[in-house]
Amino acid sequence: MWGVVDDNESIAAIRQAVDCGVNLIDTAAIYGEGHSEEIVGKAVTGLRDRVVIATKCGLLPPTRRGDLPRRCLSHDSIIRECENSLRRLRVDVIDIYQCHWTDPETPLRETMRAMTTLLDQGKIRTIGVSNFSCEQLATAREFGPVHCVQPHFSILHRRPASDLIPYCQEHDIAVIAYGPLAKGLLTGKFDESSTFQDVRATDPDFTAARYPRNLAIVAKLEEIALRYDKTVAQLALSWVVNHPGVTSAIVGAKRPSQVIENIGGADWTITDNDQQLITRILEEASRGT
Repeated sequence: MWGVVDDNESIAAIRQAVDCGVNLIDTAAIYGEGHSEEIVGKAVTGLRDRVVIATKCGLLPPTRRGDLPRRCLSHDSIIRECENSLRRLRVDVIDIYQCHWTDPETPLRETMRAMTTLLDQGKIRTIGVSNFSCEQLATAREFGPVHCVQPHFSILHRRPASDLIPYCQEHDIAVIAYGPLAKGLLTGKFDESSTFQDVRATDPDFTAARYPRNLAIVAKLEEIALRYDKTVAQLALSWVVNHPGVTSAIVGAKRPSQVIENIGGADWTITDNDQQLITRILEEASRGT
C-alpha cells in the first residue's frame, strides 16, 4: 500500500519515537497480515513499560488476490485474533484493543460480548473502536464500555469535529485521530507533477479536481507554518493534537528522520487568529473561491 518498507528502519523508527517521548504505538492484525505486529513486537522488546500498544481486530485477509479485506467481528473470530496478536506482539496484555471497522453481518451485542470477555480475562486493558459513527458507538456502549475511538481526522477531513468528537467529550471517551497528514498530502512534498502508484492512486483527494484544490490549500498553510518556523506537516499535526477533545494522533513514519519531523508538531499551539485564518482558507476552498 505504501511502497517499499525496510523492517530494520521500521524498528529503528519505533525506537527513535520512544526515545523522543512518544508512548503510543498503533498497529493492526491486517497490516501485512500480521507482519506489522511482529515488527512492533521486536521493536518494543525491552521497552514494554514505556509504551502503550494499540492494535485492531475485525479485518481478515481477502480470499482472492486484489480483493478488499473481509470484515468479521464475530465472537469467535475476535477471540482468535486477540490470541494471535498477543503472540505476534510478544506481550501478555494488549493496552488498547480496537474494532477496526464495523461488520454489518455481526450484531454489536455479539462483538461487545467478545471484547468484554477479553477485558474481564485481562488480555486487554481497554476497548476501542475505529471508523464507527456516533450511532454505532452509542449502540456498542449499550453492551459494554468503550474507552476510546479512532476516527479519520485532519485539517482536510474535519467531519468528526461536528458530531463524533463532541459525543466523546460528553461521555469521557478518548479520541485517537488517524490520518492527520492526509496520506502525506499535508506534508507539502507533492505538486501537480506528482504521480502515485500506491493507495493514493485511487484516493479522491489525489485525483481529478480535488487534488489541485488541496495543493492550493497546502500552499496557503505553508505560509502560516513559516511564521512559526515550522513545516506544513508540523502545522497540520499541531492543529489535530490541540483540537478540543482529541487525546492523541497517529502519525506514520517509515524511518527515524520522519519521526523527528513529526515530533515537531507537538508542544506548541497555533494562535487563535491563525486558527480562524485556517478555517477561512478551508471554507473558501470548499466554495471554490
